[in-house]
Amino acid sequence: MKKLSPRRKLEKALDKLSKDCAKARDKYICQKCGKVGGQMHGSHVIPVSAGKRLRWDIMNIKCLCAYCHRRFWHSSPMEACKWFSEVFPERWEYLQREKAKGSKKWSIEELELLKDWLEDYLEELDISN
Repeated sequence: MKKLSPRRKLEKALDKLSKDCAKARDKYICQKCGKVGGQMHGSHVIPVSAGKRLRWDIMNIKCLCAYCHRRFWHSSPMEACKWFSEVFPERWEYLQREKAKGSKKWSIEELELLKDWLEDYLEELDISN
């Protein structure tokens, strides 16, 4: 098995941590159907393939149950984006502005700072709940 580089390990940790933060922020409630509990996914609004600028931005991640993630978000992307823009208009506008800035090349130092910030944020969410 190929050993991961330190950068790739950090990116994988950020993938999990950013999704955990978004799910905790949304109180593990599906933002589409309102389901509580069960298998919840941290789902990107703007796909990671659109550039790394928004990959770990928790404003770009929402909590969806497995059903809504697969059967709504991925099967009807145009309808899903319309829904998101209507339910979360401020977040949608923010994401459009950030996406327009283009991709971002993250330094290791920036990634480490982001990891620290996300860990602190998740801890704050856990304390307040």
